[in-house]
Amino acid sequence: MKASLAYSERSALRPYILVLSLLFAGSILIDKGTDVLWINGHHTPLLDLFLSTVTNLGDGLIFVPIIIMAMFIRFRYAITGLIASIAHGLFVSLFKRVLFPGMERPKAFLHNDLLHFVPGVDVHSTNSFPSGHTATAFCAALFLAFIIRNKVLGIFTLLLAFLVGYSRIYLAQHFLVDVAAGAVIGSFTTYIVWQIMELSNTPPWMSRKLTLPGGKKLSLPGTSAN
Repeated sequence: MKASLAYSERSALRPYILVLSLLFAGSILIDKGTDVLWINGHHTPLLDLFLSTVTNLGDGLIFVPIIIMAMFIRFRYAITGLIASIAHGLFVSLFKRVLFPGMERPKAFLHNDLLHFVPGVDVHSTNSFPSGHTATAFCAALFLAFIIRNKVLGIFTLLLAFLVGYSRIYLAQHFLVDVAAGAVIGSFTTYIVWQIMELSNTPPWMSRKLTLPGGKKLSLPGTSAN
């Protein structure tokens, strides 16, 4: 089981390493502000609606249904998800409030006449680095990839996380460098917490799971029903 699990982890990590590398390279090569003007400038009413909705997947509350679902697989996974959700939030707050306080967002950095603001979206001006929504999205996506262990679903959750990051630039909330940093923080936190929990000697009850009414077990693609 450990060998199979390790293989699943490596398989899940490969596309993340590729995406994180591309985001990091883009944040270095593209001038700050140019990224926002290009992405935000290619706006349509349909994208306004779609991306203003997708961006909500980066809200911290997304972990509530994920942790509940994890409880039907292993209690250990639910605890891992809870710790990862708290840890990545603390890292984001440390960067925003202590290490890089008050960093300007696109609204304060760029002339507002150059930006498209989506109606109904509250656009902030400070605490730009890193993107908390992107960190949450990548943290949740990698965690789901680890517990579900299904390549197709893993790629799908990564795509959703990427779209959250893209939405933050489209909505003029962040720069590419903020999104890249958020993606790294979210992914790195999940990986570290996962490894610590998997290598720790946990009590037997943490290997148990919740069951559906009538004693039925929840079966997810790539997971064990035992």
